[in-house]
Amino acid sequence: MRKLICVAVAVSVLVAACSTSQEDPGGASVAESTTTLAPSGVDVVDDSEVVEAAPIETAPSDTAPTDTVPPTTTEPFFPGTEDGRPFLELTLLEKIDEFLELPNTAFAANIAGEMGLSGEQRWVPWILDVMRFGGTQDVTLASMRALQTLTGIESTQDFSSDYVRYGSWYRTNGIDPGEGYEIWKRVLYAYVEYQYEDLLAQVTDRVKLGAIQWGGVRRGGIPELNNPERLTPAEADFMTPEELVLGVVIGGEAGAYPVRFLARHELLNDVVGGVPVALGYCTLCLTALMFDRRLPNGDKLTFQTSGLLVDSNKIMIDNETESLWNHLSGTAFAGPLAGTKLDQYPVATVRWADWLADHPDTFTLDTPPPTYYPEMPERPPIAYDYTPGAAYRTYYSSEELWFPTFETPDVFELKDEVVTIDRNGHALALDLAVLETEDPFVYVLGKEPLVIVPNQGGARVYSAADVEGVPAPAWRHRAPVEVAPGGVLHDQLLVNGLDRRNGVDIRLPRIVSSQSFWFAWYGLHPDTEIWPPVDEK
Repeated sequence: MRKLICVAVAVSVLVAACSTSQEDPGGASVAESTTTLAPSGVDVVDDSEVVEAAPIETAPSDTAPTDTVPPTTTEPFFPGTEDGRPFLELTLLEKIDEFLELPNTAFAANIAGEMGLSGEQRWVPWILDVMRFGGTQDVTLASMRALQTLTGIESTQDFSSDYVRYGSWYRTNGIDPGEGYEIWKRVLYAYVEYQYEDLLAQVTDRVKLGAIQWGGVRRGGIPELNNPERLTPAEADFMTPEELVLGVVIGGEAGAYPVRFLARHELLNDVVGGVPVALGYCTLCLTALMFDRRLPNGDKLTFQTSGLLVDSNKIMIDNETESLWNHLSGTAFAGPLAGTKLDQYPVATVRWADWLADHPDTFTLDTPPPTYYPEMPERPPIAYDYTPGAAYRTYYSSEELWFPTFETPDVFELKDEVVTIDRNGHALALDLAVLETEDPFVYVLGKEPLVIVPNQGGARVYSAADVEGVPAPAWRHRAPVEVAPGGVLHDQLLVNGLDRRNGVDIRLPRIVSSQSFWFAWYGLHPDTEIWPPVDEK
C-alpha cells in the first residue's frame, strides 16, 4: 500500500512538471530541500516555439534535459524508513530498496554520493538515472561528483554537458550495471510512465537497458499522424519551393511528406501504392526512414513514439505487440518481435520544387489539425508551429547533443549531415556538404559499384552490380558518370554513353540509402567507410 501511495504522489508531481509553459519552462519550483523525485529539465520549451491561441496548450517541447534547480539547504531532511531505522545507517543496497519505495531527493543525493565513493564503475548508469530524475541542485551536484570520481573525467559543473559526457562514456565502455539494475530501471521509469515498467522488462541486455534514456515525453506524447489528409500540388499553395520534403514512390504512387510536419510529429502510418508504410523521422539524429508495416505472416503493425531513446535516437513501439524498435535500423530489439527487421523503401530528401518537377502527379499533406484526446476530455488539444525550420531550431543551431551516445571520432563534427549506405555488410557515410558540390560518380563499396547522384538536400544511390556488356573501367572507383537528360528517376537511373555512343545505354536500379547526423550513423556502424577520405579533407 505504501508503494502505491508513493507512486500516486510521484506521478502527480510528474504530471504537473510535464504541463509547463513558455513562461515556466522548468516546471514548478520546489521550496523544500527534500521532495518527491521528478525529472530534471522536464519538457523544456524551445525558445523558437510559437504557441497557438488559447485554449490550445503548448505542444510537446523540443526537449533538452536542462537542469532547473530550487534553493538548497545545508541539512536535508531524511524521511523515515518503513521499519523505523535511520536511512543513513542502511547499507547501499538497503538504501536503494527504500529509495524505490519512496523516491525523494534526499535519498537520491545520498545514494549517488555513496555509489561514487564505492569505486565501482557499474554504478555509473544508476547515477545517470538519478541525475536525470533528480530535480534539485543537491542531487545534480552529488551525481556530478560521483561520476567524476568513477570515470576520471572532470565535471564541467553543467548539467546538460555532464549528462551527455558521462552517459557517452558509459555507452562507449559498455560496463554491465550488475545485478538489480533491471528492477531499478523499471521501477524508476514507471514513476514517469506506468507502461514503462512492463516495456523495459522486455529488454534482456542490461548494458542496452542502461543506455535507454527518457526523452521528455510519455508514450504517444509526440502524436503520430495516422492516414493524414492529402492534397494535390495545386491545393498545397502554402508550400514554398525551397522547403524540404521526404519523397517516396511506391507501387507507382508518388508522395511528398513536408519535413515541417514530420519534424513535429516524427512518425506517421499511411498507405502508399497499396502498401501499408510507416515514415519515421528522428529529429535528434535527423533521419527519415520509410518502413513496410507488414510482417512476413501478413500481419500489419502501427507505430507510435515510445518517449524513450537510445544513443540519442528515437525508439518506436508497435501497438499490436508492444515490441520496441530501433528507428535507425528498423529492427525490434525487445518484445515478442525481437530480431524482426522491417523492409525499407528509398526516401528522397529534396526541395519541394525539385520533387514537383520530377513528380507533377505527387500528393502531399494538408496541415495537420490539433491533436485531441477523447479519452482525456480535460486535456487541452495540442497544436504546433509548422513554419519551415521552426522545430528544434535551438538544437540544430548548437554543436551540442542533448542525450548520450557512443563517443565518436572527429572525422566529422557530431552534427555534420551524412548520406549513408548499409549494403551487404558494408557501411558508408558521405559528407553531404561536400557531396552537394559534386557531379554523379562511382563509389565501389565492398565489390559493388554504386552510382552516387547528389541533389540539393540529399542524394540518390543506384547499383551497377548486375549491368552486363559495360567495360569494367566505366565502374572504377571515383569514375564520373554521365546521366542521360531527365534520367534521375526515383526508382532508376538512366546513364548515357558508356560505350562511347550517344543515347541511353543502361538503367540502374535505386537502392535504399538514408541521411543522418554523423554521431548517429557511427553509433550503429563504427566500422563505416567515410567519404571524402580523411587524407583528402
